[in-house]
Amino acid sequence: MKKPRVPKTPEYLRNEALREAWRISSFGWRPSQDDLVRLKRSTSDAIAYRTYARAWKHAGFRVVAIKRLAGRAPRRA
Repeated sequence: MKKPRVPKTPEYLRNEALREAWRISSFGWRPSQDDLVRLKRSTSDAIAYRTYARAWKHAGFRVVAIKRLAGRAPRRA
């Protein structure tokens, strides 16, 4: 029997982002496939996306690279 697919709520995404932020911003961190999936999934909630983006930036990634990895188009000049 298949499990029902329940969409992730914004509250869950925010909680997950807060739990993972310390690990992401730690020294020597390299993103795994799961980290990339979480970043892309967080784009549906602004607070979760900003939490992840702040942690990724603290880990040494530039904002343009974070947006590209999340699947968002960088702003054109």
